[in-house]
Amino acid sequence: MDRNYSTPLGITSQFSFCGLPLRLDTYAGCALSCTYCFARLRGGNANTTKVRIADPNLIIKKIKNAIDSPELTTGIVGELIRNKTPIHFGGMSDPFQPLEKREKVSLSILRYLGSLDFPVVISTKSTLLSTPVYLNELRQNPNIVVQFSFSTLNDKIGQLVEPYSYAPSEILKTIEVLSKHLIKTTARWQPFIPNVSEQPEEFIKKIASVGIRHLGFEHLKLPVENNSLLWQKLSKNLNFDIKKFYSDNNASRDGREMVLPPDFKIKNALIVKNELKKYGITFGSADNDIQYLSDFDCCCSGVDQFAGFENWNKFQIANAIKKSNGNEIRFELIADEWHPKGSIDKFLNSESRIVKKEDHNTINDYILDRWENLNSAFNPTKFYGVQYSGKRDKNGLRIFTWDNNVRKKILHEV
Repeated sequence: MDRNYSTPLGITSQFSFCGLPLRLDTYAGCALSCTYCFARLRGGNANTTKVRIADPNLIIKKIKNAIDSPELTTGIVGELIRNKTPIHFGGMSDPFQPLEKREKVSLSILRYLGSLDFPVVISTKSTLLSTPVYLNELRQNPNIVVQFSFSTLNDKIGQLVEPYSYAPSEILKTIEVLSKHLIKTTARWQPFIPNVSEQPEEFIKKIASVGIRHLGFEHLKLPVENNSLLWQKLSKNLNFDIKKFYSDNNASRDGREMVLPPDFKIKNALIVKNELKKYGITFGSADNDIQYLSDFDCCCSGVDQFAGFENWNKFQIANAIKKSNGNEIRFELIADEWHPKGSIDKFLNSESRIVKKEDHNTINDYILDRWENLNSAFNPTKFYGVQYSGKRDKNGLRIFTWDNNVRKKILHEV
């Protein structure tokens, strides 16, 4: 077993439109090996079942030094920790995958973060958290949200899509236990696979019965890497040509994925959103181009509805779009929001980096570059219905507006 995973704390490349950019992964690689997972191809991971393990003592030391010795930890991660920016625990792999039963790396981190009442958002598909030792640690931290991911709640379909994962029915039992102990539980219907995942009314009725308080919703994205066999394997297991379905429905390339068109996704998202209202469950859109459909401001996670998560990342483009409330989208909507000053370059791959300044590039530099560059995959115009107005503000920055036809369509459906 490889114990040399040296970059467990990092910044997600989606920082310019994500409210939870600070990620923590105690394991690199994931034994669950879900057929649709593209994370195995990203962030230094490989398309393999091999898992590398982080040293919990080094993680704890880094967090402790960031809090106690700011003069020694001047990096961007240290700044985010001192600001108590919520940690997304499980950004690239499941922190409670089967290996955790033996290694207990994530347990050590949970225990330490609990002693600080540090805000944490856990992403998992594991049943381990309902066992007594883990449940006890969850109960010690009032600022913790556990979000469980599903592609389906049907065990038979789940066996085809996620053959090495825990059965959806068992995960639902785990959620029910956590909810009874007043631990905040949310769900991610990620991915929603057209023609495979069940109908929204069936899915939502089941998650409502176990105490889920928020649902993030995202359609399947197909990775474009030449060495990826993920969609082929998924299609074979389901006897359904997913790539052809995406092609027939005018899917297009968005960065490193093939995604369905916005109109297709909006229709499904609004059906889910309206169904959730019947049960008092809030909605988050995890499809980036329609993220503004979310009930809350912190991207798809919705954690800003909970006390203790006030310091989520507000200095990002999606927040400016959300705050515009259908009016002009101006940089000044986020200009005064807190953000770290340190260098972010090392957390980005070479294709994503901008020209380096004499000292270093900050998040502010990247946000401004993406705001101004209409060809950037992160520009405001990449959100469906947002367009450049042709005008600039007093600082010379672009002003964006809404396509009224898109706004009317969305408002009519809601």
